[in-house]
Amino acid sequence: MQENSSIVVDNAQSVLSEFTGGNSSDVEMMIGVGLVKDSDAVYFQYMGDEAQPQALTMPVSGKPLTRLTNVTLSGLSIAEEIGEFKSTKLNIYLRSSAGRTIMLTSGLTTIWSQCLLTCIAGLLKEPLGLQVPFNLDSWKGNSKMRPCFAGIRVNGDKVTDDDMYTALAEARSERNPELTQRILRDLIDVVSKQLATTNAVDAVDVQVDAPAVDPDAALLF
Repeated sequence: MQENSSIVVDNAQSVLSEFTGGNSSDVEMMIGVGLVKDSDAVYFQYMGDEAQPQALTMPVSGKPLTRLTNVTLSGLSIAEEIGEFKSTKLNIYLRSSAGRTIMLTSGLTTIWSQCLLTCIAGLLKEPLGLQVPFNLDSWKGNSKMRPCFAGIRVNGDKVTDDDMYTALAEARSERNPELTQRILRDLIDVVSKQLATTNAVDAVDVQVDAPAVDPDAALLF
């Protein structure tokens, strides 16, 4: 049993390395978004090269997990030419209140990624900026293709950026995927630079009190 568990972990790390350029040591779980269209689940944990991704469900009810509670954004990146179809992926790194890091990945121009990045643009306007803890909600749409959507709440309030929302809506209506990519990539560049600055400052700060562990986040991670 222990040997099988080790194989799963090693395989999962090999998949993670493909998406992160080999920098996988700090990430404890890799989650794909909306991998199975006919499933009600939104989040799927990658289990390794040979294993099918596993739908993430709530521990007690067994219902699909749709909310990641009390997390902070720790990184954004783009992975190019991933997999058989040479896809471009958005990687989002989230840190729980317990200090664990997971990576969510989705196609760069999916509706879910556009929703999430629009919300992250809104985080830039928050008093605490990108350091503010938030809840990330994801859900399936009801249309034929069942796209996934995303939303961020801070202290119960929705967070978004109206300018980016409008710009992306116009790019979609004009059927201009190049413009959509440019809008998304520009934001990712801005956010990544700001996170790099914040992380550099945090690295030299002296931590006196350990952060409290949120019970909900502890269950999810």
